[in-house]
Amino acid sequence: MKENKLLSPAAIFLLGVNSIIGSGIFLLSGKIYEDAGIWSLLAILCAGLSIFVIAFAYANMSKIYSKNGGAFVYAKETFGRFPGFIVGMVTWLLGTVTLATEVSALLTAMKMILPNLNSRLIGIIIILALGIIFYFGSSIIAGLDNLTSFVKIVLVLVFIFTCLWLVRGLNFSSPNLLTASSANLGGFKGFLSAYGTVFFFFTGFSFLPVNAEKMKNPEKNLPKMMSLVMLTCLAVYLIIQTITIGALGPELTKTLVPAATAFSKIVGSIGIPLFVVGICFSIFGVIVATTFNTPTILASLAQAHEDVPMFVSKNNRFGTPTWAIILTTVCGIALFLSGNYVFLSGLTVFMSFVQYLSTGLANIKKKFLLIGIGSVLFSLVLLTSFTLSVLILGLGILILLVMIYFVVKLDDDEREKWLKEHQEKSKGADVNTVKRL
Repeated sequence: MKENKLLSPAAIFLLGVNSIIGSGIFLLSGKIYEDAGIWSLLAILCAGLSIFVIAFAYANMSKIYSKNGGAFVYAKETFGRFPGFIVGMVTWLLGTVTLATEVSALLTAMKMILPNLNSRLIGIIIILALGIIFYFGSSIIAGLDNLTSFVKIVLVLVFIFTCLWLVRGLNFSSPNLLTASSANLGGFKGFLSAYGTVFFFFTGFSFLPVNAEKMKNPEKNLPKMMSLVMLTCLAVYLIIQTITIGALGPELTKTLVPAATAFSKIVGSIGIPLFVVGICFSIFGVIVATTFNTPTILASLAQAHEDVPMFVSKNNRFGTPTWAIILTTVCGIALFLSGNYVFLSGLTVFMSFVQYLSTGLANIKKKFLLIGIGSVLFSLVLLTSFTLSVLILGLGILILLVMIYFVVKLDDDEREKWLKEHQEKSKGADVNTVKRL
């Protein structure tokens, strides 16, 4: 049998950059500027360094547990089944919320050129259509992921090298650097809001450890590549935010896609639709990748990580997990309809917060005290940045997961019986295949 090709360090790097650099820096740069003025640059730096510490917490655990799963493997192996179930389901929900958020981001960007677009209807159609495509086992994901990675890199480079010349020092010399925003934030409260929003820019990094077994020598390569990916993305975000502030100044808060507005100052009115199309293409790639990866997380929870009903992992005749796809699609649509892009990005950070906190605590349990305590503290600071609506929905989801655990908690004997029957069916299928040959 031919072995599956493992990811090289370079492939891990590209996967990480493509997973992290998404819609956030293109669509939310105006929001963080509105909240914190030019101190939004410091918010990016502080959030990036905080995430860097949290990434080290993941790297420490990946040296101990090199198998697929990321945060929910660390939680289960360190604290037991119940925490493992909660963090595992949060990992799946993180993917589901990310799907809803990126669809909302796509439609937000499209409104820059199609202001009368029926966002809700189109969003439902996109999520539903991709769920149906995945049901039939489409293999377009790999090619599309590579193509969108290339588009994203070109987009960033074109923006930096064309708009760098628009930067004006006057836009950085406001008398009050923490100018109150239209939402009356400003000050330290505005800075914390911007700090929490910037965490959304980096949430994709937590999906890297989920694919640990697909990497060459993950104990060595994963920590190194995660560090390099984080530093690269932090540098890109700081450069893009600096250019948009320097090019647009106060105008930054008046446009849906600030980068496209800045680009239009160089190439004229055609610049906005051109840049928006590039951003939409890049975001759509993230949507497709999330659509295909998220049901797999739920199915793997049922197969290997216990306490999720086993029928969820059952494949259809096309080799894809039917119920995992249905649940992901339905939850994705419900979350998409629950709020706008800014609200959903905050909910994404809340789901990430649960992962960061559990991984930090796991580090403390495993005697990685400095990194563990740092991760826990940075995670707790995030609580101050969430809006009340995000906190209510996020905590409500956690309470619901606790209730579900005790309702569907699987008996060990039942699981062993199912696994035995599944193995016997697999052996029977192999025997029949040999007889036909």
